[in-house]
Amino acid sequence: MHFENEILPSSLLDDTLSSSEIVEKIERMKQDKFIKTKYHDKIKTRKDGRQFYVIIDRRQITSTTLDGLYKKLWELEFGRENASLSVIYPEWLIWKRDNTSVCAKTLKEYTILWEKFFKGNPLTEIPIKNLAAKDYIAFFRQLTKGETMTKKSFTNTKSLLNGIYSYAIEQEIASFNPIRDIDCRQFSFKPVNHFDEAFTTEERDRLLKHLSGNNSIYSLAIQLDFCLVLRIGELLALRWSDIEGGNIHIQGQLLTETEMNDDLTFKARTRTNVQHIKGNTDKGFRYQPLTDNAKEILKRIKAVNPDGEYILMRDGKQLLQDTFNEHLKKHCIEAGIKPRSSHKIRFTNASILYNNGMPLANLQNLLGHTTSAMTLHYIRSVTPAETTKEIMLSSLG
Repeated sequence: MHFENEILPSSLLDDTLSSSEIVEKIERMKQDKFIKTKYHDKIKTRKDGRQFYVIIDRRQITSTTLDGLYKKLWELEFGRENASLSVIYPEWLIWKRDNTSVCAKTLKEYTILWEKFFKGNPLTEIPIKNLAAKDYIAFFRQLTKGETMTKKSFTNTKSLLNGIYSYAIEQEIASFNPIRDIDCRQFSFKPVNHFDEAFTTEERDRLLKHLSGNNSIYSLAIQLDFCLVLRIGELLALRWSDIEGGNIHIQGQLLTETEMNDDLTFKARTRTNVQHIKGNTDKGFRYQPLTDNAKEILKRIKAVNPDGEYILMRDGKQLLQDTFNEHLKKHCIEAGIKPRSSHKIRFTNASILYNNGMPLANLQNLLGHTTSAMTLHYIRSVTPAETTKEIMLSSLG
């Protein structure tokens, strides 16, 4: 670590200091130097020499010692009351890690958003107490100019800011959240083709036909997934003991976890089976009926994994989401259809069930959703274009 024209003081050459602590100390030294340079000629002394003072905007700041006055001036320039977004953001992220049930995946998404949209923007260096709705409107217009940002990405960015403000208000750094006063309907977003977020019934049939004679464990896992409406973590956590008669009991998930360090970096990922469902709500625990096709696939899986505790295992180890998606992509390409992720299988199956008359409330229970609005988000058009054309011509012709 090199600093031009500067010699590091011995206090910074201590091997016990971490790199983040060294950076913090250097930043404080720079701030102290700034204060002394800026106010040196403005500081005055009472005639009796017992008090030092400086006048700023008709406000007199005093102290009985010069060091004491410098500390007050530092607090005025860099203290909590003048904290900016760039100062509060890392504090908030660590606070959120330590005081809420937020998962590391969400924290990582916040760090990606910050790096992409906030880092280096002058807005983040202004004291948060001085920012108004108009400042954020200008910022949002800059982000959405030319419809280059999706509404989902915009919503996530706004959520990050709302989180920072909630923390800042709790810490008495800010008194209100100006973002609440913004009508976001004035911004235009990048269009998203939701019709391409699921397999059509034709693509589903083509892929399953391609896999029909393939008894490799990943092929069978994909085939089983198309018979259920599960999250991928739930699918990979299924045990043989979860099969109860003609149903399968959903009561756990395989989580890919990591932890955020105090310097906002992330530890290596670990995988853990947990006895709770996404969202930690009771809605996640549920039963799903096994179709005849699902039962047949389970028999084939039992033949290649007769002794495993979990249904989907290879060489004594559970299948993993990343590898599942790699095989899914490979088989999609082989079948001549557009590759999609495991999550899109869940979209596909939910849409097929809904389009075939399953009531929304029943579908919500199958998916393990807490609200019907969440379930409606999963409904996509899965009818092939040619079939749609035939229906339209016969109905409206």
